[in-house]
Amino acid sequence: MDRDGTINRSVGRGRYVGSWEEFDFREDTVEAMRHLAQDGFEFIVITNQAGIASGALDPRELESVHRRMVAELEREGITILDVYMCPDPVNSNSLRRKPAPGMFLEAAADHDLDLARTLYVGDDPRDCLAAMAAGCGMVFLAEAGADYGLPPSENHRSIHGSLLEALDEVRRHYGVETPGGAP
Repeated sequence: MDRDGTINRSVGRGRYVGSWEEFDFREDTVEAMRHLAQDGFEFIVITNQAGIASGALDPRELESVHRRMVAELEREGITILDVYMCPDPVNSNSLRRKPAPGMFLEAAADHDLDLARTLYVGDDPRDCLAAMAAGCGMVFLAEAGADYGLPPSENHRSIHGSLLEALDEVRRHYGVETPGGAP
C-alpha cells in the first residue's frame, strides 16, 4: 500500500503530512482494508517521503505519524506488517525511491513475498512504475478511462476510483471468495 493519497488524503504535490494532526485517513480505503483484513489479508506500506531530505519533515515526527497510523489501523482489525519509507530527494536516482523497485525488493526479502502474486495499491503513476519494475501487479486509484502513459505489463493492472471499488477484483486475484459465494 502507498500512503499519501491512498491510505491518507494527500495534502498536495510537494507538501507533506508533518504531524498526526495533519494525517487524515481516507475512510474508503480503511473500509476496504478492513474487509480485506477480515479475509485474512495483511498489509505493507511503501512510501516516498522526500520532505525529510528537503528539511520539510522531521524524521522523528514522521516515525511518530507512522506508529500512530499503524496503531489506528490495528484498532480497526487491520494488520500493517511493516512500513518502508524512502527519505531520498526527488532527483536522487535512488534505487529505493519509487518509481525504482528497491523498497519492494526489501519488503519481499524481509517478508518472503512472491512479488509476481503481490498487488500494490497506489494513486500515482510512479507507484505503478515501481510495482511493475518489481514484478508486482498494481491497483491504481485514479479516474478510469484516463491515459496515464503507463507501459504494458504482464502482471495485473487495474484502475479504480477507490480501493472499495477494487475489492472484488483484488479478491479474485488471490482466489478469495467474495461475499455471496462467487470466487
